[in-house]
This record gives sequence, structure tokens and C-alpha cells, in this order.
Amino acid sequence: MELLVISLSLWILQCRLARADSIIHIVRACNAPRSFGGSLLMADRACAIFEQNAIRDDEVFQLAISDLSLNDDILQSERITHSIKLIEANNPFQAVQEACELMNQGILALVSSTGCAAANALQSLTDAMHIPHLFIQRNGDGTPRAECHLNPSPDGERYTLAARPPVRLNDVMITLISELRWNKFIIFYDSEYDVRGLRSFLDQASRMGLDASLQQVDRNVTMVFSTLFSTMRMEELNRYRDTLRRAILLLSPRTAQVFIHQAVETNLASKDSHWVYANEEVSDTEIMELVHSALGRMTVIRQIFPLWRDTNIRCMRNNHRISSLLCDPQEGYLQSLEVSSLYLYDSVLMLANAFYRKLEDRKWHSMASLNCIRKSTKPWNGGWSMLDTIQKGRISGLTGLMDFRSNGANSHVQFEILGTSYSETFGKDVKRLATWDSDRGLNGSLRENRAEQGMHGVTLKVVTLLRANLRAELPPERTY
Repeated sequence: MELLVISLSLWILQCRLARADSIIHIVRACNAPRSFGGSLLMADRACAIFEQNAIRDDEVFQLAISDLSLNDDILQSERITHSIKLIEANNPFQAVQEACELMNQGILALVSSTGCAAANALQSLTDAMHIPHLFIQRNGDGTPRAECHLNPSPDGERYTLAARPPVRLNDVMITLISELRWNKFIIFYDSEYDVRGLRSFLDQASRMGLDASLQQVDRNVTMVFSTLFSTMRMEELNRYRDTLRRAILLLSPRTAQVFIHQAVETNLASKDSHWVYANEEVSDTEIMELVHSALGRMTVIRQIFPLWRDTNIRCMRNNHRISSLLCDPQEGYLQSLEVSSLYLYDSVLMLANAFYRKLEDRKWHSMASLNCIRKSTKPWNGGWSMLDTIQKGRISGLTGLMDFRSNGANSHVQFEILGTSYSETFGKDVKRLATWDSDRGLNGSLRENRAEQGMHGVTLKVVTLLRANLRAELPPERTY
């Protein structure tokens, strides 16, 4: 699980000036000196902490800093400098230590890309110090994401904003199940998956009268199937084979591929099996590997982001130009990024816009150094104002629109549903069947009428167009 903590800080120190218009000096060192004689000092400082294997986050972070430094509309004559440190993986205590060191130097906001344990630790710290905290949940092992359960904030004043939207896979899956008219199915979930993430899905399925079973899949998939054949009688295996005809896989792409392959090899999968693979992060290559290993029908649910077809505006988001590496799909770099990296870029852009609005409104709060150890340290008195400015902001970036509701969550998310037809062959074509977004729900149809079913029970609407007066007549519906 990869970890990133970013501190964006801005020092302002004002002295007596000879003229009303202040001169802004740009400082290019992370640990900038506190004063330059007779001037207004403004240094935008971004310090980052990564796990040692967070290569892409490191690169995207630096691209965001570079793009903002070239944007005169947002920063005008200011520039952002940065410093990056590496820490051990999955170490929330060390993450808090580094965050405390940054607070001691003086910061205005914290951006973290972590797992749930580190997120809870950083949330408690930022709540206590009144530091705005943009949190990006990270899941680096390929297992589908289950939402973090953050700690309740004291006095109801939560300083953490979730840059990555809440997990909506449950909503998409329940819509898909309803469209497919499944009454009985089984869910296979990875041993690394937090099964508490299925609670709302199972509640809805129960209210709908659906029969849903759960089974955990260990990393050693071969052993799972060996155990089935060594512990089940033939009648039980036949019933299990029938259960596998309708299966939802909450597994990493690699585990899902091996699982389907084992089901086919052991003759537990058939031509009428329907596999539904649900994961926010799955690449085109991984989808094709799943399809080629599956017997029957394959449906895939994954998160997607807007893509501008017009090459002239593809890299422009309002007044901000994004590096072509990140916005041009022909570069190939974009496909190699994890979802958390995209939200990282947009979080840096969101903070830069908030800093700009603060300076425009002349409502800047100077940042005093904070000490996490001293009991006498008081929280930052400008924290709530800065949080309010960030929360009221709205940007368009790599992930589309980003803004925050009253509960501190970014709600904008979109999924696509890809699928194949039923087939006895493994080389099937994949096409987009539908999309789903947080505002409009499902757009498309997931049902497939097999040829052998004929036209029995199908309702047709016949429209007759009269050319003489260009009037259309719609006769009553007829059932054949």
C-alpha cells in the first residue's frame, strides 16, 4: 500500500515598504529564509513524503507542480517549490511524525494519499491542529477498494476532505443485478478485501429478496479448487457448478484471471456462465486477459474519466493547461497511472486555486508554526477559513469536476460497463454496454436476448411515417 503525504505551505512576511504596491520575491528553496529586507516575501512550498515504490505518484506530483508554475493565471508571479522524502510502507506512525515536522515549519494544508490506517492517524492530527486535509485513498495491491471508515471529529468540525469519491461499486452492482434479473448469485472476494464494504450491497439485496452467497478467495487459488474436490461429494459439486453460473468477482485482476482459468479447467464453468468483474482500477490489457480466459459471458465494471476528443482543447481545463503526458492518450503514459495519481494531480490544482482566491480576497491568514508535542500549542486560527475556501472551490481536472459537498466528499464519479456475449469460445469481442454516473444512474442496456429464445414475449413498437404530411402515427403496442 503506497503512501504519500504532501504539505503545501505558503509563508507571508510583511515589513515596511517604500511604496503601496508590494514586490513579491520568489524563493526556490524548500526551507526558505523568513525575511528579505524591506519586501513582501511569498514562497509557495510543497513538500512530499512517498513510500519507496510510489514512482508514479512522485512523477505526477512533480508534473502538477511544473504545470502550475507555468500558469500565470493561477499563481501569477508566484512559483511553487517542492521537496520529496521517502518513508517505509504502511507506517502511519512515521507519516504522523513527518506531518508534525512539516507543521513545525509552517503549513497551510495537507494532502495525503494513504491507506486507511494512516488516513485515520492523519485525520486525528489535522483535526487537532485545525489543518485542512485533502485525503486520497490509495489501494496499491489491485484488490477492489473498500471505503475507509474515518474517526468521528471532535465538535463536529472535520478538517478532512475526501478528494476521491466514496466507493459506488455497490450501487452499480445492484443496478446491474436488477437489469440482469438475477435472483441467485455468489460473490467471491479477495482475502485482502475489507468485506465490510459489502454491507450496504447485501442490505439492498436482502430487501429485494435476492439470494446472495459470499466466499473468500485466498491468494493460492489452486488450493481453493483442490479443497472443493477433496471435501465435496459429486451432488454438492453439481450444485456448486450451478451456483457458479452467476458470479461476481471482487478480486485483483491477476487473482480473477487465475480463478476463472481454474473454474474452466476443472469443468465447473460452462458456456452459460456469467462472470461479473467489479473493480475501479482495471486496465484494457487486464480486461482482455480476463475475457480470453473466461467461458460464457463476461461483464466488467470499472471507473472512467472524461476524455476530450478535440485535440485543441484536450489539455485545457478552464484557464489551466495540463501536461500532454497526462491528457493525451496517444502518449501511453496516462494508461499506466493508478486512479489515486489522477486525484493527486487534481488535489494540488484545487489547493493552488484556493490559495489564489485567498490572496485575491485579501483574507490571508499568516501561518504560525505548530508543535505536535507541546501541550500548550494552540490550533491554527486560520484553519477553518482556509478549509471553507477549499470546500467552496470547484475545478475541472484529470478526473473531471472536483468539488466538495457539505459532508466533505467529492461526489463526481462515472463508471463504464463492458461486456461480451455468451459464447463457447474464448476469443470474444468486448464492447461498452452502458455507463453509470452519480447524477443520472444507468445509461444503456445490459440484457442479452439469445437467438434460441426467438421472439416470444418480446414487445415491439411499430412507427409508420406518412410522407405526405410528415406526420408519424404510433399504433398500440402488440405482443407477438
